[in-house]
Amino acid sequence: MRKKLLLLFIPLFTINLTAQCWQSVSAGGAHTIGIRTGGTLWAWGRNNVGQLGNGTATNSNLPIEISTDTNWQSVSSGNSHCVALKNNGTLWTWGRNLAGQLGNGTLVNSNVPIQIGTDTDWLYIAAGDEYTLALKTDGTLWAWGENTYGQLGDGTVVNKDVPTKIGTDTNWQSLAGGSTHTLAIKTTGELYAWGRNNTGQLGDGTTTNANTPVKIGTDNDWNAVSAGNGHSAASKNDGTLWMWGANSNGQLGDGTTTDRPSPTNISVISNCTSMAKGTQHSIVRKTDGTLWAWGSNASGQLGDNTNTQRNNPVQVFGNFTDWQSVTSRVSHTLSIKNDGTLWAWGANLYGQLGDGTNAAKNIPVAIGCPTLDADENYMAKISVFPNPATSFITIRLTENILLERLIIVDIYGKTVFDRKGNTSEINTEGFASGMYIVKAFSEGRAFQSKFVKN
Repeated sequence: MRKKLLLLFIPLFTINLTAQCWQSVSAGGAHTIGIRTGGTLWAWGRNNVGQLGNGTATNSNLPIEISTDTNWQSVSSGNSHCVALKNNGTLWTWGRNLAGQLGNGTLVNSNVPIQIGTDTDWLYIAAGDEYTLALKTDGTLWAWGENTYGQLGDGTVVNKDVPTKIGTDTNWQSLAGGSTHTLAIKTTGELYAWGRNNTGQLGDGTTTNANTPVKIGTDNDWNAVSAGNGHSAASKNDGTLWMWGANSNGQLGDGTTTDRPSPTNISVISNCTSMAKGTQHSIVRKTDGTLWAWGSNASGQLGDNTNTQRNNPVQVFGNFTDWQSVTSRVSHTLSIKNDGTLWAWGANLYGQLGDGTNAAKNIPVAIGCPTLDADENYMAKISVFPNPATSFITIRLTENILLERLIIVDIYGKTVFDRKGNTSEINTEGFASGMYIVKAFSEGRAFQSKFVKN
């Protein structure tokens, strides 16, 4: 029997809730964009300039589907704009466009995805706060949007509202866009940086801005980069982690709050596979599947069950070893596990975590899979209304059978209601705002649904 369920790991239950769901996700300033397994595009969080891409300016604290197209391949979120690629190599953008970061030749915002040009050879994308970077299949580098500090790398400090080719090199491999500076690696393993450098975030040993790519050091074994507000991170082929730039909140993880203008090895982190950077915090995934974080933690963005700043790496709450990827931009963090489930923590004022609330979280909470089709043998047999709920809810099985037991759990897996007998009406006034899982038992079978408490 197929089970199309909300994907929350609830240890109390014996039914497997770990079917594949999320393919990739990208954190923006106060919003999130994700691609579900199957290639559909979803968004949640702040939407004041159309960054959710659903044709409105209404915020959402739950994932909403942007496009039913099934060929979305990758997405990257800036502060308030998004860029995405489809499997056919086409490029799409939406959201804020004040500096031309959408690349469509205008400065007009768009609240739906728009195709940029007609080219079908786009390969890799990376959004900075208010600018966009992309690579083509021929290895060329392109950039557009805000360029106040030279973060586009075209030798000027003039904004560009269409994709602009940067130099003539054809061996660019990966990119990272920060707030106002850019990092990149070539196929040779060489590291380059450009843009603002007031806190040493370029890593060239100075605090001088650069409007063209500057080679950082002489090493040729760099393999990944990540750029924050005024700090940077990169890893080498041997799994070592290197940090530099601003460190006022311990975001470099070297145990100090001293800025570093050159790459500094963070020796306590080895076997690093990927990195994510917020405004003043950092997070990495290691080869053993664990997540480690440090820096500012005022909104719980480190996920260590505190709101305490950390100047050294601490493991994300739960000590899980099955994290697959991680993303963060300002002060919220999201990560996908190996089973495809999505987890989020940190700031949530605009619903950017996607858990149905607007309350910050300092430990990972399961976001699950949105709006899954009901299986005729499972989800279709139980209904919860009204949904969202404010006070009393009614729970019914759609078959002519009686409930024998009803359990309700929150997104942390905590049981908030458990009663035997044919219970159909429940007062939820004492429930905190958020998403809940309803588990009903009847005639030796179990049924599951969900509802949101406002």
